[in-house]
Amino acid sequence: MVRPLAFLSLCLGLALAGCTPPASEWTPAEAPKDIHVDYVRLHHVASFAPNSSKLSTDEAGKLSYFLDTAEVTPQDHVYFEPSASDRLATARIAQLAHSLSRRGLGATTLPAAAITSPNHMNIYVERYVVTPPDCPNWTKPATGDHSNTTSSNFGCADATNLGLMVADPRDLVVGRRLEPASGDAALAGVARYRTGNVQSLTPSSASTTYAAPSGGGGGGNGGGNGGSGQ
Repeated sequence: MVRPLAFLSLCLGLALAGCTPPASEWTPAEAPKDIHVDYVRLHHVASFAPNSSKLSTDEAGKLSYFLDTAEVTPQDHVYFEPSASDRLATARIAQLAHSLSRRGLGATTLPAAAITSPNHMNIYVERYVVTPPDCPNWTKPATGDHSNTTSSNFGCADATNLGLMVADPRDLVVGRRLEPASGDAALAGVARYRTGNVQSLTPSSASTTYAAPSGGGGGGNGGGNGGSGQ
């Protein structure tokens, strides 16, 4: 036989469980603040007339249109890929490099490809594109939070600002390689120390030496404050 008090407690517990606000069931995993960085490679084919290293007016226009549409900047990586059977590859690369230099762009030459037409040259533009998280995020109800979890919008500003302010999104994927540092200045200082030729920190042109006043009862301009002892 179920006691009335126990039955009443059971009913009250079920009622409270059914009234649990949805915010207490929410988890931060439902609002990720991940920044996505994607690798993008754009391709353009520059066509040359046979036995010519000059781009025609039409091909030069196509190249300009490609660079404008792709919004190529000096931060992007541009590559030339000539054909292995192209005897004019060097002159054609120089022509393309000159066209890009007018825009402040540089390029790197890739190893020759065996499948490319001798009068065609591949131009690749490689870059990393960053996509910020889907913010703002207000999926978590603002009331009834008995779990005391953070807001679903917490961290949105930091993640979005990082994605918008990074100069090269590639830095979010892999760090840059540090070049060897020059230690000439430090080595010269060590060499002077070992040979006893340490340079003085006082400029040779200085004609006056300034010294701190002594602790006695001062005179001159500072005598008033020094003698008063206040």
